[in-house]
Amino acid sequence: MNMKSLIIRACLPLAAAAALVSCNTGEQTLYYNSYMTAVETEGQPYRCIFVTDDSTTVIPLNFFPNIEDLKTDDRIIATFSIPSGRITDPVEVEFTSMAQLLPQSVIMTSSPDTIANDPADPMTMWHSGGVKGASRYLTVTFNVQASSSGIAHGICLVDDLSAENPDADGYYHLKFRHSANNDPIMYTSANVATFPLADKYSAPGIKGIKVDFRPITPGIDSTLTVTY
Repeated sequence: MNMKSLIIRACLPLAAAAALVSCNTGEQTLYYNSYMTAVETEGQPYRCIFVTDDSTTVIPLNFFPNIEDLKTDDRIIATFSIPSGRITDPVEVEFTSMAQLLPQSVIMTSSPDTIANDPADPMTMWHSGGVKGASRYLTVTFNVQASSSGIAHGICLVDDLSAENPDADGYYHLKFRHSANNDPIMYTSANVATFPLADKYSAPGIKGIKVDFRPITPGIDSTLTVTY
């Protein structure tokens, strides 16, 4: 089975709204980093508004390259300022950077051992969407061993159809799978992957999701858990 390829890159700080201080002007300007989902709408200056992963509606005040190419459920990580100086919902922002996150696959199979399982260290995981026109996503941060070769690594989640899901506590278990594609080990790289969630993963009675890893680091907790 094919895994979607992901170029391994270092990510911005992983906070839903991490304040940064600009040194470009004499006055202090606060900038924020946030993961968001685009939602197409009418009656706005640009094609989309956005919903942050903590469910805040974001309205762009400025044009930014490629913003007109985005469509509903496109995932981005963006840096922006808030001209009003107040974090409200909705909030009007001016974007200063924007990078699109390509959704990775959730593969359903009864033969999970046929899918590559190179090590990866789990870091953090969160659930977003299901509100304000945005679909549900599971976003995972993790470390892998990589090189500067530019070789694309494969990333996916596996839904093992031979396993009993949900478990007795109401959690749906998925397996994180990583293919290094024989990339030589030179350093540890921090990464993020986002996965669209089908309705079955948030059906009535499902309390949350547990994702199991094959870690790089001995003794590290091999499972990330998110509770709805």
